[in-house]
Amino acid sequence: MNAPAATLRALMRRLVDYAGLFPPATLSMDAAVRRYAAHLSSRDAWMLGRFIVPVERLDEFAEAVVPLSEREGDAWRLSALVGVDAASAGPKIRAFNASHRSRFVIDVVECRAVAPRTVARSIGALPGELRIFVELPLLDDPRAMLAEIRAAGAWAKMRTGGVTVDAFPSAREIGRFIARAEELRVPFKATAGLHHPVCGEYPVTYDDDAPRARMFGFLNVFAAAVFAHAGASERELTSIVSEGDAAAFQFREQELYWRGRTATAKQIASARGSLGLAFGSCSFQEPVDGLRAIELL
Repeated sequence: MNAPAATLRALMRRLVDYAGLFPPATLSMDAAVRRYAAHLSSRDAWMLGRFIVPVERLDEFAEAVVPLSEREGDAWRLSALVGVDAASAGPKIRAFNASHRSRFVIDVVECRAVAPRTVARSIGALPGELRIFVELPLLDDPRAMLAEIRAAGAWAKMRTGGVTVDAFPSAREIGRFIARAEELRVPFKATAGLHHPVCGEYPVTYDDDAPRARMFGFLNVFAAAVFAHAGASERELTSIVSEGDAAAFQFREQELYWRGRTATAKQIASARGSLGLAFGSCSFQEPVDGLRAIELL
């Protein structure tokens, strides 16, 4: 096992939000809770972010964590997924936090909007003290949508894959999204399809006969965010997103190097804090194992 370089630590710190309830893993609530608790106690916990739970399953979550009621440590940070209809989510989130704040706290909410005019409606009923991610479609130029999200004081969310081949966007769409997010100063998270460190062709589910698709690596996406923050062009970002050679990403102690571009650990931390915030993954172990496979851990 390699000790992670300071640059890798800066990039990966609390990067992976755990979405074990969602496809393709689709774990039961009990299994997902147990697995998250185990990851929190592991040597790799520094890379682990929030536990993602649908707001309609909060009662089920509360029952599943009863066996952990005597555990020690900080309160779990949760991200509540509310989808398009957020009207009834606010009271549920407030009630949950009031009952469980010493052990579990929802501090992030994820919702969806389908057009710029729907952004305010999507988040208007949610508690103002929470950080809100708004998922937006990537098919068209996202500038107008991102501008509405910024005006609402929210953050953006892009979907980078799914369990079907056609669920994956193009490298150009991802590069354009990151460029616009940096241009408009809108922090973002990504979700789906980022199990692997580097872009390549992989099965889209865990089934033996699963179709394969070009999937984008989490190193690609968040290195692109780092270099966008440092002034890279949209064309460069698209190239970073589509990079398929793991060796092209060199995490030296003081600098991240990619094909002539460099970023210091301080620059990486700045980009992580203000642009590329996190990604949701149905597996935490798979990204960790992927980093070990390319000898970064």
